[in-house]
Amino acid sequence: MSSFCYSQTELTGIDLTQIKTLKDSLLFNSKVNKLQQFVDEDRFDIAEPLADQLIEIANDIEYTQGLGFVYRLKGVIDNDLNKYLESDENFEKATRYFKKVEDKNGLAMVCNDRYIIERNKGNIELAADHLLDAKLLREQLKDSIGLAAAYNNLAIIYKELNDIPNAEKFYLKSMHLSKRLKTKGVGLTINNLALLYTEGGKLKEAQKLLEEAIVVNKAENDTRHTAQSYSIMAKVAMYNKEYEKAKRFYDTTQCVGTQANFKIIVMNAKQQLGIIALEQNEYKKAEEYLKVAREDLIKSNVTSLILKNYKYSFKLDSTRGNLLGAIGWQKKYQELSDKRMNDLTTKKVENTKSRYEAQLEQLKLIDEKEKREQKTKEELFRYRLLAFISLAVIAVILVFMFLIIKTRKERKRYIQELNESNQVKNKLFSIISHDLKNEIHGLESSLNLMKEDIISAEEFKEIVPLLANRTHQTSILLNNLLNWSKSQMKELNPKPVKFDITEVISNKFTFFRPKAEKKDIQLINKLDQTMIFADKDMFGIVAQNLIANAIKFCNPGDSIALVSREKEDHYEICFEDTGVGIDPANLNKLFAEDTFTTNGTENETGTGLGLRICKELIELNKGRIQVESILGKGSTFCVQLPKAA
Repeated sequence: MSSFCYSQTELTGIDLTQIKTLKDSLLFNSKVNKLQQFVDEDRFDIAEPLADQLIEIANDIEYTQGLGFVYRLKGVIDNDLNKYLESDENFEKATRYFKKVEDKNGLAMVCNDRYIIERNKGNIELAADHLLDAKLLREQLKDSIGLAAAYNNLAIIYKELNDIPNAEKFYLKSMHLSKRLKTKGVGLTINNLALLYTEGGKLKEAQKLLEEAIVVNKAENDTRHTAQSYSIMAKVAMYNKEYEKAKRFYDTTQCVGTQANFKIIVMNAKQQLGIIALEQNEYKKAEEYLKVAREDLIKSNVTSLILKNYKYSFKLDSTRGNLLGAIGWQKKYQELSDKRMNDLTTKKVENTKSRYEAQLEQLKLIDEKEKREQKTKEELFRYRLLAFISLAVIAVILVFMFLIIKTRKERKRYIQELNESNQVKNKLFSIISHDLKNEIHGLESSLNLMKEDIISAEEFKEIVPLLANRTHQTSILLNNLLNWSKSQMKELNPKPVKFDITEVISNKFTFFRPKAEKKDIQLINKLDQTMIFADKDMFGIVAQNLIANAIKFCNPGDSIALVSREKEDHYEICFEDTGVGIDPANLNKLFAEDTFTTNGTENETGTGLGLRICKELIELNKGRIQVESILGKGSTFCVQLPKAA
């Protein structure tokens, strides 16, 4: 046990001195709960040092599961402090410790934390990936309550990805499971599903669900979600043009929403009553409702509803023949819409830039740390050498010469290693400064065109998909650079396990399906159960790079198929596409030391590191990767990996 301890005043009265052996794990867990409270309250000035102390104690008493608990919370803390690399490292440590003790609940919590973080960053596909992992773990645990929450979150994610069938499927799963468990809060899931049906035109199904939701929410005394149910019912009535019924529901929404202090739904109800009055040609009443709603919305700065208010105020004045007033509303709408778009784009670029700058700063810190460690090693080596020479004074000249030769060889080897390390560092920063700078410069140039009125708002909207694509490419670029730099520093160590690759491919297809559908490319999974023995995370990186590469070089109407073939002692997994193919002169360049890359069918760019990383990861897992291609007809990348025993 370490003799180092902390005073109670430093940690607001928290006494850690009583935790002395593994038998005190329950007491340790109570301190972890206190740490969780500090994290929830964003009191990181207290949470961070407390976490460090708990890690030291857990190491001393050899409490593996406790290390998993604390490193998970360290991951959350570092992310909130913009230490993204350290956050990822701590989540990986938590995962490693939870796996060591087979704590699937801890692993599920890590996946859920990473889902929330990636969703807040706007990385919806990556968030879905973590959430699917959490779902699998909850299913293995038979944790019905956690699974119901995971289903609801998956439905929300799929709705954001515009995958309505999957959104409906998971809302239904969450609703049925919550009903069976009789847990509170099922009314929210029913409301969400009803809203999905309403927006999809399934009004009868929505009406039936909403009637049930009102009963459930009232039984639970949940006024907030009761108000939401009435608001959606009013929306259904609006779709059916049953304006009198809609008015009654919006009046009820105001009443219940006011009781629940649900301001935004009350403001929306007022505005909707104005829209109904406009539809019924009650122009005076419409003007009054829209004015009252507008004043409240402007105070609360609800931009989307303010824009809607301007739109219908324009329609009101146009209908009444007040063209000057209508033009005024149109101008306000356009100014606010332009400001909103500019603010969103600026915020996204600033977030991306700050994230990259933080990661680059972390890389610099890592580099400085490695230099210090190297210097320490050299100093230790010199001290040991001097001590050895002092003890070997009586040795003969031959022994002395042997030591000199050995010293020179060691020094030469260290110099060579340092040169190689510097070459890797220089190449890494060269790629980052060139490709990453170009991507961010391209985004900045596009935004400046809009800012300086060189292009119109309509023209800017046309290039928004291009900006989104460039941001996606920049994210892939950074991930590949990080994996490549790890491989160059010999930090990639495979941890082979027995697993079925169909799970990995299914998750990757879910991740890439929106991008494939955008290019009108069909993803086909022909895989049978394929049990291999390899590092699962490394295979996931290989699959992600090969699928992304195939999408990059496919045209609309092409397809990407995955097949597996069983051999004597290994499986062959092939990624077959019907894309543009590869020039025979370039085949030998794909996996070479010098990076080689070409633009995709929609002018997508890259660093040429993806395939090289794939080759290194496959070879680390005692496998091989080969490619065959016919120019104009497509390419096939085949990966050979050992069978599971």
